[in-house]
Amino acid sequence: MRVSLLIRVVVPVLVLSLGACASQHELASVQLDKSHPQYDSSECRDSMAAGQRHKDLKLARMLVSPALVALSGGLLLPVVAVNTGLDLSDHVDASDMVDRCGGRGKNNAEIASEVAAGTALGLAVGLPSK
Repeated sequence: MRVSLLIRVVVPVLVLSLGACASQHELASVQLDKSHPQYDSSECRDSMAAGQRHKDLKLARMLVSPALVALSGGLLLPVVAVNTGLDLSDHVDASDMVDRCGGRGKNNAEIASEVAAGTALGLAVGLPSK
């Protein structure tokens, strides 16, 4: 009975509450300096447009990951590993976009720290990394 309650109530509530989470690419793009000369460059525009992929993947991860864990009988680690890889890609691309648009992107240590923190949180609560 508790598992049924968990699947019917808690998981959908968590998924819906995570729906507001944005990809790192989205968060970085809204913080760009629109007055910087590089902001209007084709490299910057192309890099920003490529961010739609991360937005779509973030939404898919939030919807599919809890279901995969539930359907697999609790195999959390493979799901977290895939989400960590996608999170890393999002952070690296966001940093590159910031560089191309006139800002200072994050270095590898900063990216690794953020991804590791998100993964640790995901493991702690059993959800996709932030």
